[in-house]
Amino acid sequence: MIVTLTGKVTHRLDGAVILETGGIGYEVSVTPAVLSGAAVGQVVSLWIHEHRREDALDLFGLSSLEELGIYRRLVGVSGVGPKMALHIMALGPVSEIEAIIDRGDIEMITRVKGIGRKTAQKIILELKGKLVHSKGQDSSLDEVVAALVNMGVDRQVAREAAASAAKTERTVEGQLKSALRQLGR
Repeated sequence: MIVTLTGKVTHRLDGAVILETGGIGYEVSVTPAVLSGAAVGQVVSLWIHEHRREDALDLFGLSSLEELGIYRRLVGVSGVGPKMALHIMALGPVSEIEAIIDRGDIEMITRVKGIGRKTAQKIILELKGKLVHSKGQDSSLDEVVAALVNMGVDRQVAREAAASAAKTERTVEGQLKSALRQLGR
């Protein structure tokens, strides 16, 4: 499973970039924010969500682990596919998307291409109050716990894994990777 990709942008397509790493070019669908910041020739690191179908393997790239977590929660909602979730991610930063869902803003969600009122209601019903607000948190432990919970890990399990990882890792990214390794055992 591909979790991250770092490579040079060789092409910019409509809604996607071609990242070349190790002599292989990967087409990765991205949000408009990622696309606007990815110039040809620039080295970019993305968090990846793989979507396998019978006839294809599609890659979707997000700029942070926090984005990947909420993206995966969106894809987990019945009726929301990976492309639709990518369009939802274009509504703004993670904190704004969480706020839209938590306040039940159906009108804002239905502005997204392909989302009708019923799908918007389903997203709100399934995710309202279940997303972690990381705004205002200043400890790395809270950031790691928030990312894990957004990825679907139980809050207590996430807290224990994050606390254990904080003993050996200094950076948030290092702590998160360590916590994910522990949870994968």
